[in-house]
Amino acid sequence: MLMENKEKEVKGLIFSIQSYSVHDGPGTRTTVFLNGCPLMCKWCCNPEGLFRYPVMLHSHAKCKKCGACIQVCPYHAISIGEDHEPIFDRSICDTCTTIECVEACLHEGNSISGKYYTIDELIHRLDRDRPYWGDHGGVTFSGGEPLLQKDFILPMLMACKEHYMHVCIETTACVNSAHWLEVIRYVDWIFTDIKHMNPEKHKQMVGVENQQILKNIELLAMQQEWQGIVVPRIPVIPDFNDDDENIIRTAEFVRDIGLEVINILPFHRWGESKYRQLGKKYLFDEQESPAEERMEHLRSLIENKGLLCYIGYKTPF
Repeated sequence: MLMENKEKEVKGLIFSIQSYSVHDGPGTRTTVFLNGCPLMCKWCCNPEGLFRYPVMLHSHAKCKKCGACIQVCPYHAISIGEDHEPIFDRSICDTCTTIECVEACLHEGNSISGKYYTIDELIHRLDRDRPYWGDHGGVTFSGGEPLLQKDFILPMLMACKEHYMHVCIETTACVNSAHWLEVIRYVDWIFTDIKHMNPEKHKQMVGVENQQILKNIELLAMQQEWQGIVVPRIPVIPDFNDDDENIIRTAEFVRDIGLEVINILPFHRWGESKYRQLGKKYLFDEQESPAEERMEHLRSLIENKGLLCYIGYKTPF
């Protein structure tokens, strides 16, 4: 009983909960985005999820330039720019825990990304959406990297199964292998990225090499007793991993470990505004999405290796 009570008090840091999601697994789902990630992908569309603690966002669109946040900041971390919009010293603001600037803003120009939930609180939140899941929906844990909060995610997944929820995860697979194999026992569906087959190029754009990621994906494919579904994904980033050689090598790896499908996702700039809200420079502001013809070509390369290949969200899942 003491252990049970202790587990229920474990808290997970979550930066978003998205209801009625139709692209993060089968059916209609609720997607839970957990903070923290072992990677630093330069194109990340959820940069607020890279933080392992709550972080302040500043919306230029909502800011009325009233100066209220400047007046209340006890750390003198906010100054006035040339256009009278506040400038935040991120070396102070990113680790602030008192958030006077958020409480003083009447226009929601400043907000906090990241909220702590206990397991019971999150189960209750998921149960609110459950009537809309239908027969094939469920919950998807994404991020960030949902498996990084080890003390929270395992008992959370166990609680989901106790409540007969279909569970999907979107993961980097860049975690400890023992933790990886323990977690998947409570997961029905896994999406995992293969960003590049070359370790050095992988590190240049992602921050770490890819050996642990590929090892875990192969370990997953070897689990004969596990009855779940694995869908490797390739985020297609022009001039990084969209060359024929890398796509072919990725397809061969997936085929050789016994998997049958790849989902290729064209680059997009959906997360661009979040970088501005975090006071960070977005490096891909002039990068266009791959042409449809290029995506079709990449699909043909993958299908020539005997695999199914789906482009973007035009999938049966």
